[in-house]
Amino acid sequence: MFGAFTAALGILFGSFAAPQLLAAAGARAPQDPAPAPAERKDAPPVVPQAPAPQELVPQELVPGAMPADAAPQAVAMWKAVSTKISPAPTGERVTAFDLGFEARVWQPNGEGEKTLKNAQLRFLAPNFVDSSLESGRRRMRGPRGDWIVDSKGQAQRLQGLELAQDRRELDQIVHVARTFANLVNVRSLRLRKLELIAVPPFKLPESVAERAAGKTWLSIVSPDFALARHDGTASERDVRVWIAVDGATSLPMLAVVAEDDRGTLVPESALLLELVNWTVLDGLQAPKSVRTFPPETVNGAWRFQERQNLQLWLSKGTLRAKLAPADFEPPRK
Repeated sequence: MFGAFTAALGILFGSFAAPQLLAAAGARAPQDPAPAPAERKDAPPVVPQAPAPQELVPQELVPGAMPADAAPQAVAMWKAVSTKISPAPTGERVTAFDLGFEARVWQPNGEGEKTLKNAQLRFLAPNFVDSSLESGRRRMRGPRGDWIVDSKGQAQRLQGLELAQDRRELDQIVHVARTFANLVNVRSLRLRKLELIAVPPFKLPESVAERAAGKTWLSIVSPDFALARHDGTASERDVRVWIAVDGATSLPMLAVVAEDDRGTLVPESALLLELVNWTVLDGLQAPKSVRTFPPETVNGAWRFQERQNLQLWLSKGTLRAKLAPADFEPPRK
């Protein structure tokens, strides 16, 4: 059940360790030519050589800058969404938060549902997290590595094959936390691609499709959404995000996140969020209610399931938490 909760958080705020920027390679400095030898009458004529082409210099993405090839309409809509979520143009970046959630989980194959109360997620940039359930069970990443803490406060380092699933879930928690931080710092996202599209390249559940009918979608590619690994590195795949924008509020109403493997979407990474009842938290906008829908593959084609697998409610918290690395140490007993 803990895994279902963390997966739901991944759906809510995308699937974030943040990736490294590509270093811009400087142009090679020309070398001083060697002195020309003395001309000989019997020497063959010197044929001038064309200069070698310079290497392509990767372009560094600038936080908050619009892609050069983005259409003006796409830029205008993105700026409207960014301004709505983060009204202050020069506000201080969110670097630590402490958030509480209530959740309802629907079991697969119609096996019933479960309510989770007083779930908590704390984050300190760049990648420290502490996630917990009401039972007291926790997963942590901090200065001394990765840990799991049981309901009695006994801590165990996350290592070995028997804890591989826990490590994967902690990777997801770290990615969730960093993704959420990037979303509330939306003005400073690095954008590789920004487009407007009429229809997304996947099938939505009928209830969601009705709500999205006639809406315009923003399609973005950003390295800030790259999936995290437990060793601190990031996936090299691009991550695409599609956002259906409510024209009346300029706030996202639907969002889909999926990895892109050289032009092909990776179905198992795809997540659909329905975002409802946005609220102000510490001067920024955040969705207070979220429904999530998992992907499925039918006859070789993938789509989103008709039934949600989880609903979350933001119950309390702050985006300006006063946290230090010591707060992410496991209990010593």
